Amino acid sequence: MEYYGYVGKIARINLTEEKISFESLDLNMASKFIGASGFAIRFLIDEIDPAIDPFSPENKLIIMTGALTGTIVPGANKFAVAAKSPLTMGYGEAHAGGFWGVELKRAGYDGLIIEGRAEKPVYIYIKDNLIEIRNAVNLWGKSTSKTDKIIKDIHKDRGVRVFSIGIGGENLVRYACIVTEERIAGRTGMGAVMGSKNLKAIAVRGSGRIGIKNYDRVRMLVKRLYPAIMSYPPSQIRALYGTNGEMPIFYEYGDVPIKNFSLGKWDGIKKISGKAIVEKMLKRHRACFNCPVHCWKEVEVEIEGMGKIVTKSPEYETATSLGSNLLIDNPEAIVYMSYLCNEYGIDTISTGVTIAWAMEAFEKGALTEEDTGGIELRWGDYNTAIKLIEMIAYRKGFGNILAEGCRLASKLIDKGSEEYAMHVKGVEVPMHDPRAFKGLGLQYATSNRGADHLYGFFVRIEQGERMPDLKIYERVDRFKDEGKGWMVAVREDWDEIVDSMGLCKFVLIYPGHVAGFYSLVTGISKTVRDLLKDGERIFNLKRLFNIACGIGRKDDVLPKRFLKEAFSEGGAKGQVVNLDKMLREYYEYRDWDEDGKPSRRKIEELGIFDILSQRYRKLYL
Repeated sequence: MEYYGYVGKIARINLTEEKISFESLDLNMASKFIGASGFAIRFLIDEIDPAIDPFSPENKLIIMTGALTGTIVPGANKFAVAAKSPLTMGYGEAHAGGFWGVELKRAGYDGLIIEGRAEKPVYIYIKDNLIEIRNAVNLWGKSTSKTDKIIKDIHKDRGVRVFSIGIGGENLVRYACIVTEERIAGRTGMGAVMGSKNLKAIAVRGSGRIGIKNYDRVRMLVKRLYPAIMSYPPSQIRALYGTNGEMPIFYEYGDVPIKNFSLGKWDGIKKISGKAIVEKMLKRHRACFNCPVHCWKEVEVEIEGMGKIVTKSPEYETATSLGSNLLIDNPEAIVYMSYLCNEYGIDTISTGVTIAWAMEAFEKGALTEEDTGGIELRWGDYNTAIKLIEMIAYRKGFGNILAEGCRLASKLIDKGSEEYAMHVKGVEVPMHDPRAFKGLGLQYATSNRGADHLYGFFVRIEQGERMPDLKIYERVDRFKDEGKGWMVAVREDWDEIVDSMGLCKFVLIYPGHVAGFYSLVTGISKTVRDLLKDGERIFNLKRLFNIACGIGRKDDVLPKRFLKEAFSEGGAKGQVVNLDKMLREYYEYRDWDEDGKPSRRKIEELGIFDILSQRYRKLYL
């Protein structure tokens, strides 16, 4: 069988038995679940008992490329990593760009399914048809960048692409991430799942090609779209200053979290914006595979006791979580903290929000020096924040509590500290305040992987963007509660498609063109309407996995701060989120019951019921 877009093979690697097998990709399944994110949940719901411990060998690490990953479509470089999450105890998923996913596809694999647990640390080496499970005892304890270098040296090949965990993943920090050349699969603790399997890294080298059914027409469409991509204002800002270039814009909306989401204004913003950091430290502009935007900024900074380090400039989420949210306005310190998190392999958003929880709990008296091991926690103290990052990665002292994430940490400490834990479903809230964008609050509450700004990124709609392909024709008032339920649902469904295609959300391609690219690349004809139905199928399947894990309506909530506490100043002054009103609209549009479970009618309409095992079907008996 000839494949286009897809390469037609899944590798299954059992670390317990040291056994490797291969499966052909089912094109009928592929046409319904598209790729990456969609494939991940399709395998996960078939193969994982929702009752398992995320750190047990029975959990599986499912790594899938997108339908368009590695093709000439702009920004088609992403892949998805999924498992049961140790942070949410439900569906977990993270994405990364760069070059690793492209290399995996060139090696001849649409995805990998990692099973079991190795007896000792190992890494997986893939070179086209060759897959080896290799000893990684000497890599254990190494940073992500050192692991990358050592593996390249072992194979005498600078072109090998390495995807690895750091010390955080080895020590099962619940929000550990996986790193490939400073591109991060960051959220929901996929690095901890990888660490629980004694899997240090996956190194890939591929020499194959990815077929495109209608190459000339795809090339023409790419050429036509490039000017539109680069004339989009956020793309222009990112090209100059990276994702953090938008910080001053978000600040004017009252969107930038300050002091654990408790303040509406702060003078330090101008010191830590992308413009400020790039103008002071830029070494060069970089890009992921086939990306015209070049939002990846490499910076050079002098660190006391270390000399100069060259590293990735902090993304917006990182500069905010480790900066304004901790009242730290020292850009060099923020760059260094970002560097440490990436070297240790821990998610910068969860790290910053968990430290902010600790600082507020200390300020309010819920935490004392007796709890922290003698450490005084003060806002703006970057030296202490740096120390805490190391303690988290190594699970040393108070860092062992912080390594659990703010939800579990606040339950361990108790004393009213849960009030300061900013999370949804256990995942720390990203760096956009839903009091500034009400629909974003609904998106946070309903996301299948916990608080998530990228599944729908409704901020753009509430900034005034229209999406006629999705029937969003008019400007949307960011402070209104009414009428947003269906729009958030549609945006969520569409972003399932973007992720399943392997497209970067920082490269603007409108839905009609995405449908065109998929049809032309794969030879499988799809309209926007078809793809929205596929996205709805993927979203609801993830919801069913969460329902089976005990996650439902009671978890579709926001931290009380967003619902009850209004700012006295700033761009979102006086605003709180009326979540219940939006949630009712949303459930009605989704055809979910009052407990947040998709109706039998809905899952039959989506063709889901027939593929469910008995453990999921019993939800409807």
